[in-house]
Amino acid sequence: MAEVVVGIDGSEGSRRALRWAAAAAGALGARLRAVWVWQYPSDVVLEVGGVALLDRDRADAEAGERLRVVVEEELGDRAGAVETDVRRGPAGAALVRAADGARLLVVGARGLGGFRGLLLGSVSRQVSEHASCPVTIVRRDVEGHLPARTVVVGVDGSEDARRAMLFAAQVAAAFGAELRVVHAAGGGDVVRPPGLESEGASRQWRELALEEWCAPLHDAGAAYRAQVVEGDPRVALPEVAEDVDADLVVVGSRGSGAVGRLVLGSVATALSHRSDVPLTIVPGVRSG
Repeated sequence: MAEVVVGIDGSEGSRRALRWAAAAAGALGARLRAVWVWQYPSDVVLEVGGVALLDRDRADAEAGERLRVVVEEELGDRAGAVETDVRRGPAGAALVRAADGARLLVVGARGLGGFRGLLLGSVSRQVSEHASCPVTIVRRDVEGHLPARTVVVGVDGSEDARRAMLFAAQVAAAFGAELRVVHAAGGGDVVRPPGLESEGASRQWRELALEEWCAPLHDAGAAYRAQVVEGDPRVALPEVAEDVDADLVVVGSRGSGAVGRLVLGSVATALSHRSDVPLTIVPGVRSG
């Protein structure tokens, strides 16, 4: 059975992530596993004669109890179906390992839990860079839109963007959401094929390219709307998301498409810091 993993640290950000993950797991027909990570403070100083360090088993039990309380407070009657998992840090690496083979990993954009060291501001970046599964970062409360009514996915013709598009299509179908496929490219910075130097011809070429990129969706009979927009994708994608009242934005972790300078490595990084709506970063094929 597919699994959705969510990182919890007791903060309001992680509680939002838990609520979103629970709704997503329900729509995807997946089980939900909530993971709490703790580690010893890095600034412990051992004095002569020794000091009493926190007992690991006791710390595990305390973290597990805190985790169960958070799950029960946020999910109520649904809490019994959630698997709880306590792991020892560092948080980013522990969550990446916990989500190995998962359908989706969900984290808050930032948080500070009951144990020092679980800062989801840095953790969200670590997991989005290293997780083998898609990672969703939940920044703000989206209570009325769980899990999503409109999904926006950015494409640029790269293989990573194609993977992101297919993932977005699967999620949109499971959520019963509208899918918007968006290609954003910055006017004068775009490298155009020979003979397409004019802006009108260049836009027509990009529209034809987008149609070709969407062929897998068309062949699969997936419902979607495609559009080309001008501007830096780091700015244009959030603007489109706002215009269509999107509840989820999906991008590939990295890409270099047919249009020069459209590199989704930088786009994913920028959106992870500024997207108000939940952002899913889909990893590419990893070598080695």
